[in-house]
Formats: sequence, structure tokens, C-alpha cells
Amino acid sequence: MSPMRPIRVIAVWSLIPSYLAAGGVIGYGLDRWLHTFPLIMTAGLIIGFALAIRDMLKLKHEVFDKKS
Repeated sequence: MSPMRPIRVIAVWSLIPSYLAAGGVIGYGLDRWLHTFPLIMTAGLIIGFALAIRDMLKLKHEVFDKKS
């Protein structure tokens, strides 16, 4: 096992909280600006989660299937 593999695994799994935080913060800011709380924040969280899953699936082959 490569010494970098645990770091790569942590990097892949850190996508979910970072994308959720970004979607939530952007959505919250837009909600405050447009006075639509909590609609856009909820949409931002859902979109952030979907993008995190998409990127995790893209990186899955690079991290787990690569012979290092």
C-alpha cells in the first residue's frame, strides 16, 4: 500500500462536508439577500451534496483502482 493512499482517501471523503458547507453558505447569503429563507439554502445543500457525490465517483477510480 502506498503511503499516500490514506491521504487520498481522506481527501475524497472531505468533499462532502466542504461542498455542503459551500452550498449552505452561498444559499444562506442569497436567502438573506432575496428574503427567501430557507429555500435557496436548502437547494444549495442539495446541489452541494449531489456535486460531492459526482466528484467522489469521478475520483473513485483514481484513488482506489490505481496501482501505486
